[in-house]
Amino acid sequence: MSLLKGLYIRSRITINPDKVYRMAMTKLNTSAGILEVMGAPLTGTVLRAYVMSGGGLILKNFKPTVRSKRCFLIFPIQGSERKGLVSVEVKKKKGQYDMRLLAVDIPMASGPDQRLFLIGDEEEYKVGGGLISELRDPVVKAMAASKEFDDLDQIEEEKDAERELQEAERKHREEIEKLEKGGS
Repeated sequence: MSLLKGLYIRSRITINPDKVYRMAMTKLNTSAGILEVMGAPLTGTVLRAYVMSGGGLILKNFKPTVRSKRCFLIFPIQGSERKGLVSVEVKKKKGQYDMRLLAVDIPMASGPDQRLFLIGDEEEYKVGGGLISELRDPVVKAMAASKEFDDLDQIEEEKDAERELQEAERKHREEIEKLEKGGS
């Protein structure tokens, strides 16, 4: 019985980043404003970064209390028209997910990125000393690197195909030489 109690308590206080991602994607795909700007359908990627904070026991008024946990999540998103970078902050209170921030940064051809808020505002974006913006930099670098990696993979595939073709031609010549030697 104590195992079940432990699992129940754990489920009430832990945050599942995959669930947060699915919640964010649902809200984004049902937002007319975001869909209008980015184009439907919106798709995410496997590239995600998150940080957990809070949780644990503290003494509050001489009583042990469980601190709320927070999850800060950032991931790229793509619509039919534009790409963007999603920032999410979720707090778990009394077993329930409470989304505090849901924002999308959309790179613009001219001028600075446009930040659209579905939930929260610029103040919420700066919570935790700007933790979301700190998470943003490595994800942006990873997104840029993925394009470079795709290009490198393409070059490697072309070289591999060329090597395979040369190997097949060499084997074919050897076969012909064997046949010619055997025939004379």
